[in-house]
Amino acid sequence: MFWSWRPGAIHKVEPVTRRLTIYVPIFVLLCAALQLPARALSDGAVSGVVRDAGGAPQIGTLVQLVRPDLSVISQTFTDDRGHYSLPRIIPGVYGVKATAALFLPTLRENLHVAPSSKLVVNLTLTTLYEAFRWLPAQPRQVDEPQDDWTWTLRLSANRPLLRVLGDGPLVVLQEADGQNQALKARVSVRGGESGFGDGGVHNGFEMRRNTDDTKQLLVRADLSQAGNTSLNTVVGYEQQLSPVSTLKTVAAFLDRPEIAGGPDAQGLEALVFRSAESLDLTPAIHLEGGSEFEAIHLGGTEVASHPFGVVQVKAGDTSLAYRVTTSPGLEGSGQLDRESTLVPAVGEADGHLLLEHGLHQELALSHESGNVRWTMAVYHDRDEHPMIEGGGTVSEADWKENDLLYDASTDTLRIAGEGYSTNGIVAELRDVLPQDMWISVAAAMGNAMTMDAASGSSSAAPASLQQTIAAIHPGRAETVAASFGGKLQGAKTQWQASYRWQPGNTLTAVDSFNRSLADPYLSFYLRQPLHYRCLLPNGMEAMIDVRNLLAQGYRPVLTSDGSLLYFAQESRAIEAGLAFSF
Repeated sequence: MFWSWRPGAIHKVEPVTRRLTIYVPIFVLLCAALQLPARALSDGAVSGVVRDAGGAPQIGTLVQLVRPDLSVISQTFTDDRGHYSLPRIIPGVYGVKATAALFLPTLRENLHVAPSSKLVVNLTLTTLYEAFRWLPAQPRQVDEPQDDWTWTLRLSANRPLLRVLGDGPLVVLQEADGQNQALKARVSVRGGESGFGDGGVHNGFEMRRNTDDTKQLLVRADLSQAGNTSLNTVVGYEQQLSPVSTLKTVAAFLDRPEIAGGPDAQGLEALVFRSAESLDLTPAIHLEGGSEFEAIHLGGTEVASHPFGVVQVKAGDTSLAYRVTTSPGLEGSGQLDRESTLVPAVGEADGHLLLEHGLHQELALSHESGNVRWTMAVYHDRDEHPMIEGGGTVSEADWKENDLLYDASTDTLRIAGEGYSTNGIVAELRDVLPQDMWISVAAAMGNAMTMDAASGSSSAAPASLQQTIAAIHPGRAETVAASFGGKLQGAKTQWQASYRWQPGNTLTAVDSFNRSLADPYLSFYLRQPLHYRCLLPNGMEAMIDVRNLLAQGYRPVLTSDGSLLYFAQESRAIEAGLAFSF
C-alpha cells in the first residue's frame, strides 16, 4: 500500500504498478519453471559400455565428452558393469574418449547428437601390442573406392587405426556408428550388351550384415530374363577367430539355361564353394590358405578342387609375397566373393566338359613411398584348357562337333584352347593424386593364345571350326595398361577410365591368372548418385560400364559352311542400370 500526498489532502492509493511489482516476478519464475523440462527434453545423451579386446567390461574407466578440437566438456567413470552415461548434452558434433591404465586411449569421433537423441556408443580399449597385430597386413589398394560398402571379405575397414592426437597421446581411433552400419542392402537393375552367360535384364539384390565386430554375412542374388530365367546366388560368411586369424567362406549357385553345349546338352548349372583362412603369424608375416570346390553340370558333370596360398613378409614400407594358385582369378582371400571369378571358366571338347585350371606361381616385391606404390613380379604359369571367347551364329555342323559352348541370348561362344606353359614379368606403379584421384600404369610380358592373320581373316580360304581351333596357339606377347580414376567430392561421382593394349592377334590376356590389370582396350566406368530428393529416394545411383568401346582385337573367321564367326580377347559390352542402397 502506497501513500500519496497532494496539497490539501492525503490519499491512500493502490496503483497498477504496485500489482505488477508483485505479479511479474511470480510470472517470470513460473515461466522459467515451465521452460526447464522443455530444455531438458531438447538435450541429447550418450551412453554405452567400455570393454577390452576380449570383451570384458572395464570398471573405473575415464570417459570424456570432447569437442572437435578435443577440448573436454564433461567426464564420468564406468560402473562395475563397464557402463557409462553422459546426459544433458547440447545438440552438436562431439567425440567420446575413453582412458584407462595399461590401455591406449580410444576415441570415437564425429558423433552427431540431435535434440532429444540417445546415442549408444560402445568403446573397446586396446593395448599397443593388440593394435599393431590388428592393423591390416595388406593395405587397401589406391584404386578401391574408399566408401564403397560392397563386402570384400576383409575386416580392414573395421580394424583400429592408430593416431597421435593434438594433445600428444597415441590413441586407437574407432569409426562412428553411422560410418559402419550393421546392416546395408542394395537392389539394382541393369541391362545392355553383355558377354558370355550375362545377357538379358538383370534384377539384383545384395545384403551385407555385421553381426558384431568379428562376423560378417553376405547374401547376393541376381535374376535375369534372357529367353529363359537365369539365377545367380551367393552366400558368404566371415568370422574373426582371434585378433590374428580370420575364416572366410563363400558358396555360390549358378543356373544358366540359355547356355548350350550342343544339340543334346542344354542348360549350365554350377555349384562353387570357397573357403580361406588368414593368419598374422607375426606383425611382419602374413599367411593365407584356402581352396575352391566346383561342381558343373551340362549334359555331363565335372568336379574339381583348386587350392591356393599366400605368404607375405613385410619390412617397413617394403613387402615380399609368394602366391600360388590353381584357378584363374583366385590369388588370395580378397577375391573369394569377386563376381567375375565366381562364374566357372568352363568349355567343351568332344562332348566333355573342360575346366580351365593349372598352376600359377608368383614372387612379387612391393614398396611404398608416400602416395606412390610400385610392384615388380615374376611368375610361372601352366595353363590347362585356356578359355577363348567369340561370337557369331553357330551352324548345325559346328553343333555336331560338340567342341564349343554357345549362349543364344548374346550370340557369344566359348572354346577351350591348347594348354601351354610360360614365364613372365609384371611391373606396376600406382600413385594417389590430390583431390581423391589416382593413376596406375602397368606392363607385362609372357605367353598368350594367338591367332595368325591368315587363319583369322574372312578373306582366307574357308575352314571348319575344328581347323580354326587347331590354328589357335600360344605365342609370346606383351601388354601395357594405364588407368585413371577418382571421386568428385561435391557430386560424389566415382569414375574410372582405362586402356590396355595387347597385339591384335592375342585372344587371351598376358598373365591370365592375374585379374588385377585393367580391362582390354578402351574401357570406362561411371557411378553417379542421384540427388533429386524431391523425386527420388536418398541412396539412388546410376551406373554405366563400357568395355572395349572401340571393338578392337576382333579376329573374324569364315567357316566352310558359310557362317561368319569372330574371336576376341574382350567383346564390346555396354551396360547401364540403377541401384538403390538402404
